[in-house]
Amino acid sequence: MIIIMAIPVTNIPVLTGEVAERFIEQCEYNSKHLAGSEWSQEREDRFNRIMARSLELQRKLGVR
Repeated sequence: MIIIMAIPVTNIPVLTGEVAERFIEQCEYNSKHLAGSEWSQEREDRFNRIMARSLELQRKLGVR
């Protein structure tokens, strides 16, 4: 017996007009003023461990 489960595709909101402009402005502000751009070996190591665990879980589950 084969059981196939599907995840429903939900609508993805599309921003338009003034809302889209404000979103872009906020993103630009955040990238210039709030982004933590300092490199840290500790952060990179943590990121690499998270990615390794994620990839291992994907392999175990047979997800590509």
